[in-house]
Amino acid sequence: MAGIVPTTNPTSTTMFKILVALKTRNAIVFAFHPQAQKCSAHAAQILYDAAVKAGAPENIVQWIETPSLANTSALIQNPKIASILATGGPGMVNAALKSGNPSMGVGAGNGAIYVDATAHVDRAVEDLLLSKRFDNGMICATENSAVVEAPIYDEWLQKMQDKGAYLVPKKDYKKIEDFVFNDRHGVNGPVAGMPATWICEQAGVKLPEGKDVLLFELDKKNIGEKLSSEKLSPLLSVYKAKDRSEGVEIVEALLDYQGAGHNAGIQIGSQADPFVAEYGDAVKASRVLVNQPDSVGGIGDVYTDALKASLTLGTGSWGKNSLSHNLSTGDLLNVKTVAKRRNRPQWIRLPEKTYYEKMLSLTCKMNTNQCNVL
Repeated sequence: MAGIVPTTNPTSTTMFKILVALKTRNAIVFAFHPQAQKCSAHAAQILYDAAVKAGAPENIVQWIETPSLANTSALIQNPKIASILATGGPGMVNAALKSGNPSMGVGAGNGAIYVDATAHVDRAVEDLLLSKRFDNGMICATENSAVVEAPIYDEWLQKMQDKGAYLVPKKDYKKIEDFVFNDRHGVNGPVAGMPATWICEQAGVKLPEGKDVLLFELDKKNIGEKLSSEKLSPLLSVYKAKDRSEGVEIVEALLDYQGAGHNAGIQIGSQADPFVAEYGDAVKASRVLVNQPDSVGGIGDVYTDALKASLTLGTGSWGKNSLSHNLSTGDLLNVKTVAKRRNRPQWIRLPEKTYYEKMLSLTCKMNTNQCNVL
């Protein structure tokens, strides 16, 4: 197998791919992102040494020592590669899909959380801040936008600030977006996973002490602007929805713009509320996370047992993926079936009305051998 590892979460992704490969008796050869070459190789070396010590064949885990686009292309196009596990930016994932070898890639995230008027506001705030602070918002399932219903909007916004979020003045929006995003609305390489203090310092914006998540109040009419994109950092765009219907509309618009198929979340008072199913049916997301931090919830097996633990999250046909679930060991197995011939029961459907010209019955006397045909 070939494994493509991004600069976002490189060590954990490397470890995950080694584990699923070895559990399914596959060798794996990695192409690491150049910015994460050293830490990725170090992580791979630790697991490789442990595997060999436990009896695994030598060279079952390998990696390209000198990262380059040419070397990565040579790896994924090699006819001896059985399958490719591609995690990374759209360019690299598309290259893997077009390599001529089977590839399981993932799409970009741009998850949005809808905070319903019935939500437990304190929990909604704690979950969201925990999610944005985990790895500085770099996990692909992290919330990039919050859509908050009007009746609780002011309370939610104030509690976010009380807990350490900073409502960025509108005059500073352009400074931050110009530093964070490139002209294609992608995150500039050095920004991914960096803290809010560093981002504001580099962008020339003053950040008050004790603040670590940046909030931007945006208008739904401008979805498609840079700040509505995937952020890979502790930035969060905020939208006010007058009711549930408009909330769904905004989440759908965000996913249609970027991140289709990846994930969406909802904070709501009762998980048995019928609106949970309505919301799940409406949004184009393979994972609909209810009342949990999306970054940790989306990778599975922490806040829910409905998702398998994984660091490779498919986005289905919405995101141009072959997978719509969390990739796991079952995706790396060839399933062979020996199908033996078996005669199935032959059922005959009779007409509703069946007529018999002559009916015979057999009568026998008990304890005798005498029988009569009538």
